[in-house]
Amino acid sequence: MASQFPAASARPDIISLDVLLKDVDEGRVQIPKFQRPYVWSPQMKRELFQSVLSGYPIGSLLFWEPRDITVQTMDRIGPIAAPASIAKNGVSLVLDGHQRLATLYGVLRHAEGPEQIKKANQEQLSWLIGYDLEKEETRQMRLPEDFSDPRVLPLRAVLRTAEWIKFARLLDAQTDISDEKKAIYLDRADAIQRAIRDYRIALTIMRDGNVDDAVAIFSLINRSGKPMTSDQMAVALTYQEGFNLEDALDYVLGELDEFGFGDISRTVALQSLLHGAKKNFVKPNFDNLRQENTRDALKNAVPEVAKSLRESAKFLNKSVGFHTAKLLPYALQLFLLGVFFRVYGPKPLSTEFERALIKWFWATSFEGWFASANSSDIEKAVRAMETFANSEGGADALKSFEAVFIDRPLKPFPRTFDRRSARIRAMLLVQIVRTQLVDPITGDDVDGSDLMADPNRRDLPYVFRPAGNMHSRSPANRILLPRSHGSAVRDHLVNSLAAEDALSSFSINEQARDALKRKNLDDFVRAREAELGRHEEEFLAQFSLHIGEDIERSDDEIDIDED
Repeated sequence: MASQFPAASARPDIISLDVLLKDVDEGRVQIPKFQRPYVWSPQMKRELFQSVLSGYPIGSLLFWEPRDITVQTMDRIGPIAAPASIAKNGVSLVLDGHQRLATLYGVLRHAEGPEQIKKANQEQLSWLIGYDLEKEETRQMRLPEDFSDPRVLPLRAVLRTAEWIKFARLLDAQTDISDEKKAIYLDRADAIQRAIRDYRIALTIMRDGNVDDAVAIFSLINRSGKPMTSDQMAVALTYQEGFNLEDALDYVLGELDEFGFGDISRTVALQSLLHGAKKNFVKPNFDNLRQENTRDALKNAVPEVAKSLRESAKFLNKSVGFHTAKLLPYALQLFLLGVFFRVYGPKPLSTEFERALIKWFWATSFEGWFASANSSDIEKAVRAMETFANSEGGADALKSFEAVFIDRPLKPFPRTFDRRSARIRAMLLVQIVRTQLVDPITGDDVDGSDLMADPNRRDLPYVFRPAGNMHSRSPANRILLPRSHGSAVRDHLVNSLAAEDALSSFSINEQARDALKRKNLDDFVRAREAELGRHEEEFLAQFSLHIGEDIERSDDEIDIDED
């Protein structure tokens, strides 16, 4: 049996923080571009240094020293331009520990002092951390006078001899601080210096190995937090003169902007390119992405893939009726539509195929088909799409196509609301495409796609303010209105009870209106849930789809990755 472990050696080690920073200074340590950008908050920075100063472990770092492989690296480490490597070999790439390393390096090697602080923005200020020698805690240095306060030791001065001497002279020159207090402060400052200089960090270096080894390890250690995406790794590892995968992905996504899908997952764009290039799109072999023939195939696939995804986005706009990726139940739906349109070709979409694809979209949205799909299921789905697109249509082709996708009951109305649930998005989509929504407060038409596409507005308001019970968490207690009306709009709706048609467009019937007037949350939710469910049933029935009667209602299932 072949080994399941990377073909690379790993050497555990212990390294002092001072030596580690010097390696970064000399460019011996670099951050690969497939790492996520720096995201730590000021509080997280301070807490890291509090751990270092207390001698607590901050977790081990994992480096990779690839052999005969060039990997794109970030041009900054925290706020500092990444030093160019002076080493002919042995450059280490950070697989695990980017945020911690960038924090340590950014704070301790930061060049800005009181002269620049007046012009600094909040992000730049967050790197200026000091240690309060009186309170014995880390603190932010936000004002020029913080640098002239002898009670605050700038951490950037700790490992700089000249800065350290300058600080010590500043403290010694104070006339309002007793000699005894000065001695205490200097002792504490000296302890801080030694704690940082001598701090030991656990380090593991993976030597040699190929790109797939690095991907496997990176994937294992990034299962918590925000994981690296396939496109980030692929971009970093396929760059060669004459072809930049990142530019190709940007172009493909840029072609979708006018239809509202330019912010779809970049992984979908990558999978589409891989499929168009006739490469493994389910489990990409990252090492093979570096091969010249693979890069050429990807490059040649760009125009056709961009065109097919444009057709897919147009189909969602015109045939389904929405224009934002923020309402797409599953990103893989766009990928599979792209597969269909690449195979189907440039001929106009027939009514038969259009109706079949619309039914497919709603069925997979309400079934949760993609939530439980594994790699084999996706490969099977692609083959079904290709076969259907190549067919002449007809009952047999449609039956085979639907046998793959329309194979389970549709989920009933969910009990709770979360936009990361495909079922919730399907619910919102039905409301948007079933009828024109009219704002009962202003009388204006409501464009649900625009509302959900705007990150500042798509946190939908409640009808009744949350009361901590299940009814207040119901999707029926959320409404597709602008947040500008407030976080809860019950009072506005009560003042608009005469606008019956507008309220009806939101499935607020007579019983729900009466509950609004009586300030009865439970009765309102029951009435509106029943009405929303009835409208869903009527809408789906036109495609011969029906929600499962014996399926128990459940809390919303979070099955979509979204920032």
